[in-house]
Amino acid sequence: MVGFNKILFFSSSLFLFSCSSNDSLKENNGLVENEVNLSGKELYLQQCAICHGEDGKLGASGAKDLSISKLDAKGTKTIILNGKNGMPPMRELLESEENVLKVIEHIQKLKE
Repeated sequence: MVGFNKILFFSSSLFLFSCSSNDSLKENNGLVENEVNLSGKELYLQQCAICHGEDGKLGASGAKDLSISKLDAKGTKTIILNGKNGMPPMRELLESEENVLKVIEHIQKLKE
């Protein structure tokens, strides 16, 4: 019974924690905007670096080397929003148009 009580407590705590977000959300062109303001680099490190690496060159799980990519900003945006091959769409994870643009700007810097 003690094990059950621990599980119940943990589950309740997790539920309350996940429902107590102070972030303000709004809808914009099918993207949910979270008003937490992160830089393009921070967003990239959170959502992209696991496969592309901090410098864009990792190539994990077949990810492309972003440091030598010939894609322009428009092509990059299409892939970020819709995914391609093994890369899933990042639309929901990046949460807003502004965040997508910040990540694209950071990716462009990786090519320098």
